[in-house]
Amino acid sequence: MQQKRMAIINPVSANGKTAKAWPVYEKYFLKQGIKIEKRFTEYQGHAIELTRSVVAEGYRKIMAVGGDGTINEVVNGIYKGDRLINDDVNLIIFSQGTGCDYIRSLGISNKVEDIVNIINRNQVKLLDLGQVSFRNHQGIEEERLFVNLADTGIGAATAKLVNESSKILGGFLTFLLGILRTLYSHKNKKIRVLVDQEERCNQYLNSVMIANGKYFGGGIQIAPEADLESGILNIVLLKNFNKLQIIINLIRAYKGTHLSHPLVESINGKHIIMQSEDDEISELELDGESVGTLPASFKILENKLPVHV
Repeated sequence: MQQKRMAIINPVSANGKTAKAWPVYEKYFLKQGIKIEKRFTEYQGHAIELTRSVVAEGYRKIMAVGGDGTINEVVNGIYKGDRLINDDVNLIIFSQGTGCDYIRSLGISNKVEDIVNIINRNQVKLLDLGQVSFRNHQGIEEERLFVNLADTGIGAATAKLVNESSKILGGFLTFLLGILRTLYSHKNKKIRVLVDQEERCNQYLNSVMIANGKYFGGGIQIAPEADLESGILNIVLLKNFNKLQIIINLIRAYKGTHLSHPLVESINGKHIIMQSEDDEISELELDGESVGTLPASFKILENKLPVHV
């Protein structure tokens, strides 16, 4: 018996282009003999609710249609804690966001023709997930999964700014301009970082990246040593860079050649704790969405996420 498919669609992703494009995609899927039901998200967090609802209705192949934030919510919808809510559920990713960073590491495209091939191939791979405990914006302790990358510092501040702005320029320019705008007011913060119970840093930092995938910010290869199947998280510390140093080294970060810089350190680990040592609040973002603040605790969940590839 063929398992039912459901698309969870964020219509405002890609600056609203997804809502206009979906009817065209849907017709193409049907022409290829692929029937997919659909639900549209209406607010932040809605994809989590919709995903849990459709799994309860019997859908087992869930397609996330939107940006990395939508993928994040759908993944959080198919899990309760660190366990799938149904062992037969698996994920199809049709990335339609501004950045599309997760699929860069995953090695799949966002072309509808390629998604049809992925569906027809029906090959599922188990990938790693990150799990984080943090304080949300209401000050309540929360636990959440992330598929690609979590960070605090300039990346988190930029994500917050970008999500409050138009993304009409596309991923690369949107995030580049966002970084430049954020630099104007951003201040490095003193952050304590423990990796596998060992203190690795307690100083002023520009950013800390907790990476499962390699890319963030619309194609910045910030964590070239990260691997979705490695069973570890890659921690990239951008130390006490000043504004000019960030601008000068931005092109190196896009190419992934920044790790040789003396103010950059790459560490691998399975359990990470971050604490802000300043009185100022340190924002935390997961998969491109601002979700809360430090302190935060991270761990790797190995071979947990069933994704069609």
